[in-house]
Amino acid sequence: MTTYDILKPFEQEIVSQSTLEKKISENRIVVLKGKKTSVLSGEGLSLKINASVGLNSLDGFSTEYKKIQAIKYHPNHPDMMMDLSTQQISSPLYSIIADEIGCPVGSIPYYTCFNGKYGIQKNELLETIAKQAESGISFMTLHLTANLKLAEQAQMRRIPIISRGGSLILRDMKMNNRPENILLSCLDDILSICQKHHVVINIGTTFRPSTLVDAMDTVNLQELELQKAIATSLINRGIHVQMEGIGHIPFFKIPEYVKHLRTDKYIPFMPLGPIVSDRTQGYDHITAAVGASYIGALGGADIINAVTREELTGGIPTLDSILEAIDVAHTVAKIVNDVRFPKASISTEFKCHNCMGIPIKNGCSRCGNECPFIWNDSFI
Repeated sequence: MTTYDILKPFEQEIVSQSTLEKKISENRIVVLKGKKTSVLSGEGLSLKINASVGLNSLDGFSTEYKKIQAIKYHPNHPDMMMDLSTQQISSPLYSIIADEIGCPVGSIPYYTCFNGKYGIQKNELLETIAKQAESGISFMTLHLTANLKLAEQAQMRRIPIISRGGSLILRDMKMNNRPENILLSCLDDILSICQKHHVVINIGTTFRPSTLVDAMDTVNLQELELQKAIATSLINRGIHVQMEGIGHIPFFKIPEYVKHLRTDKYIPFMPLGPIVSDRTQGYDHITAAVGASYIGALGGADIINAVTREELTGGIPTLDSILEAIDVAHTVAKIVNDVRFPKASISTEFKCHNCMGIPIKNGCSRCGNECPFIWNDSFI
């Protein structure tokens, strides 16, 4: 299979092979390689979906394994997945995902090598990155923008920092009196590993806003510009990158954010959320769907995350809720892809059916004899 064959048929109607190759060479499209299936994400393509699992305690392995199995047999599959485990085990979830599902898999490598007593050790970090890359990890989130200057500015916020990965890098800096974050200090070694194994670097967001009032503040925008600058530097070194960002933001500010994001260079982008309300705990799969639909329709997202209803509750997502989140994300992708590929959606997906989704004459149990299909069918 060639790279062009990875495209969906309706994408191939719009994107030529030469255009695809040019955009990949310019990092406007990235290739996320999986063991069984690979994914193309970026400018002019359909919206892709990421779903995450993670082991936060050793006794939770059975639950997370069941989630992977359920996702494997679920009618709606995510395009890619992330293993957000904080526990080291002999058979990591990312290996199970790669073997069982075969989609591209991402990770945050220092989740499993941060120690509360000594922080992050360089050798252990590089060994972890190398092990994961050799095992087939497709993309790694690295919080390259974590720095104490922005962290100090963030203290003026209602909630300064919500990023788990970014906070670990900052804690390590404090614990070990580092002048810069450890990822930057050993960046050449990291890039060498990623380049060798074709791993895409996902530039994480340490200072994403966690309340609406903090969205689009100075810290938020400064980090976004710093992410873009780092991305440009890495691209110039032949490294393929994408970015994550957003978080909580008022609905009406999303166009302004997209304008900041898409100024200058197009970099494939995976928003977290965006969550467009601070008052929907327990329903954030819906709130995130609203934000993701809007930012996707505006061209500000290439990958969206399957956000569960437990997102802001502190609870571990259940099996049912992760499947629900994937289904919601698929609904968002259909909405956005109808915007991006209107001809394909009309010509190939529209079917005349009654309100219960059944292509038969006459009505459902809701309307009975007053069903409008009686009128429609009377002219057949």
